[in-house]
Amino acid sequence: MQIAGAIGNYTMAEADTLRKVMSKKKAEEMEKEKPKFLSGSKIKKIAEQKAKKIWDQMETFAQYGFNKSHSTAYAMISYQTPI
Repeated sequence: MQIAGAIGNYTMAEADTLRKVMSKKKAEEMEKEKPKFLSGSKIKKIAEQKAKKIWDQMETFAQYGFNKSHSTAYAMISYQTPI
C-alpha cells in the first residue's frame, strides 16, 4: 500500500483497493490498475522504466507472495505454541 501511494500517487483508500485486488489474484483488475499506477508515477516524477519494473514486481508478488507471507506467519506461531 505504501508503494502504491509513494510511487503510484494512490490515496490510502485506493491503495487498499489495489491490495485487495492483489490478494485475490484478480489479473483482469490488476491490468486495469496498471495505467493508473503508471500515470501516478509520472506525477511523482518516477522514471517510466523504473515504475514499470516496480509494477512487474508487484504483479509477481501478487501471484504468490500473500500465500507465502501468511504461511510463514502461521508456521512461526505454530513453532512458538507449546504442545
